Amino acid sequence: MERRTYAYAFLLPLAGWVFLAGCGEALSTSGLDVSTPVVESYLEEGKNTLSVKLYSMEVYLGEDFVLSKPLTGLNVRVNDRELVETEKGAYSLHLGSDTIRGQREYSLQFEYGEKTIRAVTRVPLPVSGLKIEPSYISRTSSSYYWGWGEDSTEIVLSWDDPDGSYYQVYVVSPGSSTVNTPSGPVFGRRMMQPFQGNRHVLHPMDFPSVGYYTLHLYRVNKDYAELYERISSTDLANPVSFIDNALGIFTSLSAGRVGFSVVEE
Repeated sequence: MERRTYAYAFLLPLAGWVFLAGCGEALSTSGLDVSTPVVESYLEEGKNTLSVKLYSMEVYLGEDFVLSKPLTGLNVRVNDRELVETEKGAYSLHLGSDTIRGQREYSLQFEYGEKTIRAVTRVPLPVSGLKIEPSYISRTSSSYYWGWGEDSTEIVLSWDDPDGSYYQVYVVSPGSSTVNTPSGPVFGRRMMQPFQGNRHVLHPMDFPSVGYYTLHLYRVNKDYAELYERISSTDLANPVSFIDNALGIFTSLSAGRVGFSVVEE
């Protein structure tokens, strides 16, 4: 099995956060205000680049609307190594021959608005034991158009889960682009809510067209799962953050993938 994946295809669209008027007061009582920065960073096990995006919040207060903008010119450090601003608000560091390693801690720090922003993440163990059974299904032309939705066959995606981690399954349909698109949805891709366990069951109706599918499995941290749940709900008045003096997320993940085919008889 090839472990290299396109992890950033599933990132949360944090830049779209909008905080309403009552929210500003809630944030102020917790030591945060509308000038609080938003952090977006996902470190993938096995990769050799650290990346962090920084931007301001979008704020709606009465009739005033302030758009989010990138935060530039900051001294951003991870594990006391300075990142380079490669474009406005985007900071990165190439690790050379080194890689982001499972079970290692990475700490983020920078100064903004007379406050020190800090966050720490521990990289999950690599995904192992990933398999899918069966690895393909066959479909006649008639069942493709009329009968495939009635097929109750279970297609089981399973993996090793030594530590009760959170996981997210992502299905890429045949012919879909693998270009990273963290800013919005992409046709032909579906992602499931993060969950705990060592298996995920799909059915033929989850694979509506003939061709080769790629299923991505992400081992994610609890902070990502909690933030995903909050953004998926309508409650943004009390934003979840595991970052000192900032909002957003500084987290890590590991990833694996496996193929599945739908063959026309």
